[in-house]
Amino acid sequence: LPAFYTILWQTVLITGVTLVLCSVFGFLLALLMDHPIPGINIARTLMLGPFFVMSTASGVIWKTTIFNTTFGWYGAIARFFGQQPVDLLSYYPVAVIIVLFTWQWMPFFILVILAGLQGIPNDLVDSMKIDGVNWFQGTFKIKLPLIMNHMRVAIMLGLVFIIKEFGLILVTTAGGPGTRSYTLPYLVYMQVFNANNVGRAGAVAVMTVVLTLALVNLLYRSIKKQNQKYS
Repeated sequence: LPAFYTILWQTVLITGVTLVLCSVFGFLLALLMDHPIPGINIARTLMLGPFFVMSTASGVIWKTTIFNTTFGWYGAIARFFGQQPVDLLSYYPVAVIIVLFTWQWMPFFILVILAGLQGIPNDLVDSMKIDGVNWFQGTFKIKLPLIMNHMRVAIMLGLVFIIKEFGLILVTTAGGPGTRSYTLPYLVYMQVFNANNVGRAGAVAVMTVVLTLALVNLLYRSIKKQNQKYS
């Protein structure tokens, strides 16, 4: 398969960038929601909403109501500022897929990281305030190391969810233009249902599973090593 290595690289790129974005913004948004402010329960519910929407439904909504250059919000905003809207799905398919994957799976990261933040003892938080620890030190030198296992678990499970996702690709870019937004699971789908090449699809599927298990094993070993270090 001539384009296999390109598709493999696209899969790694999309999955890696999505995991980084979900981890960073998930942590920051979880910090934001870890405060007893008015309306916080409503904000948490709305923030977690995308995780419970089917990926195909999300893709159709994004494609028709947001990214459409004629009827979508993106087209309307671009024309409002006097710009000619560019078809993002055609010119920047990988970037669009990364945005959609991040939007879809970041609530899961928020959920796991927020659970970790709320598990930090109140006595420790009070001690930080008494000792005059500033926000940056308290967040990145105390809270983040304490919830690092939660972060690793979110990344490990998120890796499994994201690397197997193909519904968003199917209904938005359909892998195009050409194979520019293919991932390994989408390649398996196309080989089975378009090319009727079950053998090749099976080989790609096995390679995808092996790659996923290898990465999950690395993350699991990292968690285990961290636990042994502090035990």
